[in-house]
Parts: sequence; C-alpha cells; structure tokens
Amino acid sequence: MFKIYCAGPLFNPIERKEMLAISNTLKDAGFSVFLPQEDGLEFARLFPAFLERGFQQNDAQKILNHAIFSLDVYEVIDADGLVLNMNGRVPDEGAMVEAGIAWANNKPIVIFNSDDRSLLQGVCNPLVMGLSNFEVISEYQQIPVKFTELFSQSSERIIRNEAFPFEETKNKGKAISEYISNQKNQNEIAELLINLFGEDLCTKGQRRSCVDHNMQQ
Repeated sequence: MFKIYCAGPLFNPIERKEMLAISNTLKDAGFSVFLPQEDGLEFARLFPAFLERGFQQNDAQKILNHAIFSLDVYEVIDADGLVLNMNGRVPDEGAMVEAGIAWANNKPIVIFNSDDRSLLQGVCNPLVMGLSNFEVISEYQQIPVKFTELFSQSSERIIRNEAFPFEETKNKGKAISEYISNQKNQNEIAELLINLFGEDLCTKGQRRSCVDHNMQQ
C-alpha cells in the first residue's frame, strides 16, 4: 500500500475540511495517508502539557517547533508520494518546504489546485509547478488516479535505470549554468535550451520542426 503525505494549509476550518477531503479520497482509493492535522503533533494541544511541567513558554515553544519539524520531515521522506494542496491566494509556506523535501528525495508529487487565486497572470510559479512536471489536478477523484500513473512511471525508471526528475533537472540546470557562465549570447543560450527541452516540450505538431530548425542553424 502506497503512503501519501498530504501537504497544504490547515489553519482554519475550511482549509482543514479541504485537506480532510483530499485525505479521504486517497483512503477510499486504497492509499494510506499522513495528514498532519490528524496524524501529527498539534502545538495548541501539547503546549499546556509543557507549562504544567514547569517549562517556560519560550522553552516549550522551542521543543515543540523542533519536534514538529522533525516529525514532518521524517513523514515526508517515509511517504511514497506527496499531494500538494495549492488552493488559496498564496500557497502555504510549510507545504512548499515539504514538497521541496519530497521532490529532492524522488517522491512523486501531485499538485491539487481548484482555486485560481493562486495563479500569477494565469501561470503558476515555475519553481513550484516544476515539482509536478507542470501538471495540475483540479478534481479530488483525479488525485489517486494520477498517483497510480506516477508510481507506474517510477517503477519503469528503476527498471530502465533512468534518472529521477530531481537528478535529471539538476543535470540540465548544471549544463545551463556552465553555458551562461561562458558569456554566451542570447541566441546561443536559446539553442542550448531547445536542445535540452525542445523535443520533449514543443507543442505536438511542432515538436519535430522546432528541433529540426535548431539543427539546421
């Protein structure tokens, strides 16, 4: 059974209800989940227990903050995948950190967003969207379907000994960094980017032509 870490805002009743809906959708599809509001440490509930034991407020805060951070990092790494709820005007900061940790540890990520307030001029921040290969799920029932697809792809990568997205992206970023450090002009940089990304990303029907055009230069 695959375990999914549910990352997202959970500081008011509406946010918690939405995170619970995501969690329940995954459970109904046969996944196990870690939902911080149900399975994690709750600061407000634990804080009085430290005060009762004579701890100063600052010391109790420090202990709980370190404990919550440690538990969440472990659970992200222990999970097989992460669903990132990006609903809201601004994505939750903690969820962004959790998603980054998951991606750097080769965990498949599904981004859920049914709220266009988080869009910037119609396009989400590429540093966030890149975590899910620039794909967004907008309906609850699509979340487990997407995870099933991603886990299948991960298995195929292992069989074929292919790099996972983090390593592949890092290698491409290194190539770009080394290229631009040599003071290349914009046309030369554009050619490199086409070579790195064009064949995979050009619009269907233009994919071959955009790469062929570059090769003819």
